[in-house]
Parts: sequence; C-alpha cells; structure tokens
Amino acid sequence: MIDSDIPELLRNIPIQIVVDGVEITGEILSARFNDMSVVIRSPVSGLGTGLHVPWFRYGYPQFALATRDALTDRGRREAKWLLKELYDYSQGRRSGWGISRVDAVGRWSEIVSDF
Repeated sequence: MIDSDIPELLRNIPIQIVVDGVEITGEILSARFNDMSVVIRSPVSGLGTGLHVPWFRYGYPQFALATRDALTDRGRREAKWLLKELYDYSQGRRSGWGISRVDAVGRWSEIVSDF
C-alpha cells in the first residue's frame, strides 16, 4: 500500500439518534478506514469512546469505517452504536465498551468503572 491509498482523516461529523424518545446528538471527532472516535454532546457531554479495526482486517472493504471522502454504511452504524453506548453509560447502564471522560480542552482520560 502506498501513502496515496491511505484515506484522509475525516473530522467533526455530526451524528444523531433517538433512544426511548430522547434525541441524542454527538460528533465523530475523527474517522479513518480503521479508526473512529465519537463524543456525546447532548443531553449530556464530556464522554467519548472509539473503535479500532485490527490491522489483519485492514485490507477488507467490508470492515472499513470510512473511505477517502465519507463514512461507509458500517462506519455510520458503528458511530450510532458508539453514541448509544455513551448515552446508556451516562444513564447508569453498564457498558462493555471503554468509555472516557473528555474535558473542555479535548483531553481524554479513561473511566475506571465502579460497576
């Protein structure tokens, strides 16, 4: 693979879902072929999480989260799922996913679950 084949980093893509009648908004801070980070903006904020596709799946388009120009269908589904995980966590539900605090300056720190 040469450098021109590596997708550009997509940034600041708004996302939205509805869970139990509650509108949840968030943002995909960054997305590439094999990486994505998502934060929740409303009804709570200050939480983030991410997804990484392992290197051994890198060459398979069905696992791609983004192309050079846009999210893939899988990338959109995964971003919405991550947003739901963040919302569920904010409501006191357990998450099997790594959730982090994101401060106002954008620094991430992993939350050690008390559950």
